[in-house]
Amino acid sequence: MTPANDDKSDVIQSVALALQLLETLAESDSDIGVTALATALGTTKSRIYRHLRTLVTLGYISQSEETERYRIGARLISLGKAASGSADLSSAALPHMRALRDATGHAVSLGQVQDTGIRILNTIAGTMEIEVGVRPGSLLGFTNSAQGKMALAKMPPEARQATLPTVLPATTQFTIKDPAEFDAHLDAIATQGWATAPNETMLGLNALACPIMDADAKVVATIAIVSLTQYIETPPDPAQINAVISAAKGISIDLGCPAGVL
Repeated sequence: MTPANDDKSDVIQSVALALQLLETLAESDSDIGVTALATALGTTKSRIYRHLRTLVTLGYISQSEETERYRIGARLISLGKAASGSADLSSAALPHMRALRDATGHAVSLGQVQDTGIRILNTIAGTMEIEVGVRPGSLLGFTNSAQGKMALAKMPPEARQATLPTVLPATTQFTIKDPAEFDAHLDAIATQGWATAPNETMLGLNALACPIMDADAKVVATIAIVSLTQYIETPPDPAQINAVISAAKGISIDLGCPAGVL
C-alpha cells in the first residue's frame, strides 16, 4: 500500500471512530469515561482520548468537571434538532403544498427561516406550460423576496432590527432601498398576513408568501406560490391569497400551533 493510500485510510478510520463515539454517547443513559468508551469500541484509550478532545473543542460533546466523563454536547443536540425540524416540517407541509398547487396551478415552495435568509426545503412544480419555481437548497434574501419579507414582518421588533442589513441591497430597480419605507412595508405585511415581491428578486417574477408557525407560535417557515408577474398580480387575486393563507394555517396547525393564534 502506498503512503497516499495509508493517509486516506487513516482519515476514513478517524471519521468512522468519531461518529461511533457520538453514537455511543448519544445512546447512553449516563456519562461515559474513556476506559468504557475504549472497551465498547475496541480501541486504545489514547486514541479515544484524542478524538474526545477534538469533539469537546468543537462543542459536539462535553466533559463533566467533577467526574471527567463525557456526554453529548450542545452543538450535537442543536444539529439533531435542526435535522429533525426540517424533516417534520417537510412531512407536515407536503399534502398542503400539493393541495395549494392543485388549487392555483402555480409552483409551490416551502422555505425554512434561517439566520441569513429563507432556505428552500422543497418545491412542487406547477401545472402551467411554462415552468417557474425555486430550486430546493436555494437561499432567498430577507429584503428582496416575498418569503423573506414575510418572515421579517412576523419577527419581534428586536429580532427584525438585528436581522436587517445596515444597507438594503438593490437587487433590481424595484427593490425597496429606503429603510423607513421598508419598515412601513413590513408593518403592512404583518397586518395583512401575506407578502409579495413583484420584480424584486428577478424581473418578471413574483411570489405570494404566508407564514408558517410552530407549537410556540413562532414563525419557522413560509409557504409560497411562485409564477410570472402576469399570473400573480399586484395586488394578487383574493382567491390566490386565500389559498396560500389556508395552506399556511393547515401546516401550522399540523406543527402544533394553537388555532387561536392563527
